[in-house]
Amino acid sequence: MKHILTAALILIAVAASGLADEPKAATVAAEWNPRVLFITSKDCARCETELSRLRRAGGDFEKMQGQGWKIGAGADSHLQIVDREAIAELVEKLGVREYPTVACVSEGEIVRSFKSGCTTPLDAWTFGFLAKGIDERPPGSVSEATRVETTGHYPLRGNHWSIDEDWNPTREKVVSHLRGPTHGHQILKNYEIERWSYEELRSLHDNLHEREMGGVSYSGRSAPASDPFGAGRKLSGR
Repeated sequence: MKHILTAALILIAVAASGLADEPKAATVAAEWNPRVLFITSKDCARCETELSRLRRAGGDFEKMQGQGWKIGAGADSHLQIVDREAIAELVEKLGVREYPTVACVSEGEIVRSFKSGCTTPLDAWTFGFLAKGIDERPPGSVSEATRVETTGHYPLRGNHWSIDEDWNPTREKVVSHLRGPTHGHQILKNYEIERWSYEELRSLHDNLHEREMGGVSYSGRSAPASDPFGAGRKLSGR
């Protein structure tokens, strides 16, 4: 019996030793919220063109990283570059249909988004707006060419806020929201917004939203001291 007990104790000790020698499971990186998503799709020529421009030496990504941005494929990045297939459930939930889609997401919801062709270039200043909700682009910046429908009634901008948690609202919803109790009193009497183009309506809403909210920050939590998007630190696009 003594020999049997000794053998059992030896086996337990060996097993415990083996478990101790096993590599520890990799710690899962915490998801950064809010973060900017750059959602790509395979065989998307425009995705490759935009990323090549942003990644070039001395380009926007390099400048942003110099300001503390973490840019990568993981959800712990400030700017996450990810293929749609890697986040299929989120893409389906958000109803993403255009690539690349560039937007700020927080807790699985898009709060701000970018639309190309509306005079606002996709650059460090745009990524800064998406992350913080504050436009710090300096006056006199070079605009991109207009490629969307416009009637000339209102200046366009490509940085958009969601409307009632809808980042891609219909034209009817935008008009209804602008005429509603939140913004109705802010609309000038000579603004016949029902005749404006969709992007003009979105641009008006964005400007009214920022004027009303006074440059709202993302979410209610305070930013950590190391957060490159903190109120005390501006993103330099130069």
